[in-house]
Amino acid sequence: MKSPQRLPILLVAVTAAAITFAFIKKPAEPEAPPPLVSLEKMGHLVSLRMNYADVIEFTQPNAVDIPWSQWEVRLGSTRVLLVARGDCTLATDLRQARYEDIDERARTLTIVLPPPAPLQARISHEARNRGGSYFYAVTEQGLQAFIPSAQTRTNAMNKALETAQKAVQAACSQPAVLNTAKENAATVMQATLAATGWMPTVIWEPLSPAKP
Repeated sequence: MKSPQRLPILLVAVTAAAITFAFIKKPAEPEAPPPLVSLEKMGHLVSLRMNYADVIEFTQPNAVDIPWSQWEVRLGSTRVLLVARGDCTLATDLRQARYEDIDERARTLTIVLPPPAPLQARISHEARNRGGSYFYAVTEQGLQAFIPSAQTRTNAMNKALETAQKAVQAACSQPAVLNTAKENAATVMQATLAATGWMPTVIWEPLSPAKP
């Protein structure tokens, strides 16, 4: 005759085994880093905005061609002073980002980024009282003062604005400005990836050599 105590003992053994199995943790599976497509969707990461202000001087000569000759008669010139105000933004193109040296167990990686570049550089055409550019002085010289030419004055103003536009683009590309944009972009990318549990190292692609 079988002992009536065997069934309860067997149930206790099975229950204990189940509880023990439940508390044994499986080793965590290594996780992949955030997909690059998530970074690509961010497009351009703007890491610096720089305000620009300067006084631009430009002189536009005025002359009349002598028919059927290579000579001209100079009628003077128009001189303008432009108080140029504007700004530029520098951004990193995250669509070109890539991962290297991924260690899924240590959760470390290297992210390679293209260097920041001017995204938008502009001269403000807002009203003067709203921080826009304005012409401080327009003076006529020589015969231009006696025979004014609206076209010469317009050309002088347009050339001054073109000069200011090139100046703000050049200011936006200075090494110190680019380095600050790099530091800001690296800080943002490190914080973004650290929030997902990864420890990133940011490195920058070398600049492509200028074409001759």
